[in-house]
Amino acid sequence: MPKARMTREAVASIRGRILDSALEIIIEEGFNNLSIRKVASRLGITATTIYNYYTNKDELNLMIRIRGFEKLHDLLILRAAACNGIEERFAAMVRAYVEFGLTNPSYYDIMFNLHTPKYLDYVGTDIEPLALQEKQNALKCQDLFIAIINAYVPGTGAWRERFILYQFVKFWSDLHGLVTLCNSRLFHEVLENVEAFVEQRTSDAIHEIMSLKERIEADDTQV
Repeated sequence: MPKARMTREAVASIRGRILDSALEIIIEEGFNNLSIRKVASRLGITATTIYNYYTNKDELNLMIRIRGFEKLHDLLILRAAACNGIEERFAAMVRAYVEFGLTNPSYYDIMFNLHTPKYLDYVGTDIEPLALQEKQNALKCQDLFIAIINAYVPGTGAWRERFILYQFVKFWSDLHGLVTLCNSRLFHEVLENVEAFVEQRTSDAIHEIMSLKERIEADDTQV
């Protein structure tokens, strides 16, 4: 009697478990030490079974990153949807970014911290199309923030696009440092109330972007 076909949900569950195990290995041992055999051993299945779902460890790497950026994008959209007005939506997305980083440290590390291959490393290879999909997913998260800054910042001209991108990257680097230092527990070595500090710095970052309009009108910006 032929084996019953797996449901879509069952397939998705197995694929997810494989990615979870691969992520654990990358965090614990580094990407260079990831292998299909190690993932299979951790799950108690054969390497052949893994190959039914993923081609190689590079595909695992990219699919983990795609999954992470999808999770982040969904959270940003969810938080913004519950708000009215540009400022309120922006503040909600900033807090959602910090929340994602603090509650999903393993995903955050592989998305933003660990030395794992990214799009440019895969250009010219067979897996480049999947790497491009991963990059586009990441840029979708960026575009949510840039769209709000773009709607908020006054002015016209070629300088404006460069200015907005600069402001976003500067703002993002501040948030990234906040999340990374908190996750590494370095803040806990020097601060008595880490949670209060994170909230204050998050509020400061929101205020800095939301004050751009006034600063531009006062001609008090430097790029």
